[in-house]
Amino acid sequence: MITVELADYLLGLDKYIVEDGRILKNHELNLEKPMNLRLTLTAPEDTDQSLFVEIWESPKKSLKVTLHHQDDNIQVGLMRIDFNSRHKNPEEITNNVPTKFHPYAGIFLDEYAGHIHYVVDGYTSLAWAIPLETDGFLVKELKSRENYSATINAFFKKINLKTNITFNTQLSII
Repeated sequence: MITVELADYLLGLDKYIVEDGRILKNHELNLEKPMNLRLTLTAPEDTDQSLFVEIWESPKKSLKVTLHHQDDNIQVGLMRIDFNSRHKNPEEITNNVPTKFHPYAGIFLDEYAGHIHYVVDGYTSLAWAIPLETDGFLVKELKSRENYSATINAFFKKINLKTNITFNTQLSII
């Protein structure tokens, strides 16, 4: 289990994409359909941390973008953005649950275009989420594949990714 304190520390670190042992200043992401990417990250301020981002698109047009911390092959989510996806928050509100989550205790977040998961002490990884419309995340809904790049860039900004990202959005003709 990860604490809010450790999650906040890891989220605050400057991060870079690593490929073949090299820190990348620039990286191109291919937005081919369906997206299923895993990017290894490093934080030069704390190289003991093992971090990665997963970007996953389901056939139901939902997009999940997750930052994970990995320790001894155990993956623990630090933050996740889900669009067009189902999530139900825990029923019980303990003293560790921040007030911003209280109105969403025990309910499904289906009526919202997207939601963001955070670490809450005493709960399993990313058990709690709030609608994006109540969070400071820059993109509130995913209208089409065309705004994947804006969504992914907003996520990378939120997790302090310093690698410059460009997108290959060429359409394939069949």
